[in-house]
Amino acid sequence: MLRTFDPMKVNVTFNNRQLRMFGDSLFTLARDEANVTLKKGAKGDSTYVLNANKAGKLTITLQQESPDVAFIENCSERNLMANLAITDANDSGSIFFAQNVMVEKLPDRVRGKDASDVTVVFLIPDLKI
Repeated sequence: MLRTFDPMKVNVTFNNRQLRMFGDSLFTLARDEANVTLKKGAKGDSTYVLNANKAGKLTITLQQESPDVAFIENCSERNLMANLAITDANDSGSIFFAQNVMVEKLPDRVRGKDASDVTVVFLIPDLKI
């Protein structure tokens, strides 16, 4: 079956503000560590070790002229802890929601021949998908 992806159906909201003017990519959502590792003994015996660390990161890119760059810079400077939500109507209306999210660091400012994308990383203490 052939399906269609529509980036207009994807929304990211931080601190009750819908972010806009994304760059070349919308986002990457990833855990910091593996959910499980395999411990091997001297004789080849195996044990799975579950990892309790469920922290992760959401990385987004915004165009440098996005009005949300200044908003995120302000949130970063104030060490604001807020809610984060992602909705994607492409995936049967899937929703991701996290609390106590912070901006990892002030986004880098790059200026050059072209308008550069601004990369923002949000720290998520408990990433549950």
